[in-house]
Amino acid sequence: MPSELSDAERHHAFLEAKYGLGGVLSSLDVLWVNHPSRMADAAYKPVQLVRAQQCGLTVPDTLITNETEPVREFATEPTITKLLGSNTISEDGTRKVSWSRLLDQAELDDLRGIETTTHLLQRWVPKAFETRVIAIGGQLFAAAIHAGSTSTYVDWRSDYDALSYAPIETPEPVATGIRTLLDSFGLVYGALDFVVTPDGEWAFLEINPGGQYGWLEAATGHPLTSTLADLLSKGPS
Repeated sequence: MPSELSDAERHHAFLEAKYGLGGVLSSLDVLWVNHPSRMADAAYKPVQLVRAQQCGLTVPDTLITNETEPVREFATEPTITKLLGSNTISEDGTRKVSWSRLLDQAELDDLRGIETTTHLLQRWVPKAFETRVIAIGGQLFAAAIHAGSTSTYVDWRSDYDALSYAPIETPEPVATGIRTLLDSFGLVYGALDFVVTPDGEWAFLEINPGGQYGWLEAATGHPLTSTLADLLSKGPS
C-alpha cells in the first residue's frame, strides 16, 4: 500500500482488495487446494474433534473451559494443555512459541488467570510414536515420528533435530475415517496428526488444511510434491 495512507486507510484498502480480488477468485468453478472458505470452516479445533469422532476416528477426552474447577476435576489423570490456534506470538520484535505440555501439580495448584480466555485440555494418550498423515486428493501418505528427547515425547515440534522418521501404512479403518473427515469439510488436502499407542490404536489430534510436509518428504521418500502436482494438473483421481 502507498506509504502516505493512514493505518485506517491502509486497513480499508486491504479489505477492499480481499473482498474484491478474493471474491472474484472464490467465485471460480475450479479445483481449490483448499478453498479459503473450507479452510476457514476447518480452522476450529473443537469442530475438528467433534467431526473426527463422528467420522469414526478415536479422539482423546477433551475439556474446553475458562473455569478453574472443571480443570481440577478433569486433570485427576495425566492431562496435556495446548493452544486452540496459533502457538506463536510476535511481540517487540521477538517471536515467542508455546508448546503443548503436561500439566504438573504446581500449575493445578495455581490457576490464576485461567478465566482470561479459553483453554483446551486433553487427556494424555500413552505414545509408542506419533504420525503425520498427508492427504492429497484421497491418497494418504503416513510418516511415523519417533521422539528422541523428553520434550519431543510431549510435543515433537519442540526439537526437530531429536526426531527420526519412517514411512508407515495407515490402518484401513483410520484411512476411511480420514477420507470421511476431509469430505465432510470439503477439503482435498490435509495434514493430520495422530498418537499411536503401544497397543497400536491411532488417536486423532488435529487436522491442518494447510499443513507442511516438505521435511517429511525428504525423510521418508513419499512422493508428496509430485502427487500434489498431479492433483493440481489433472484433478482428483
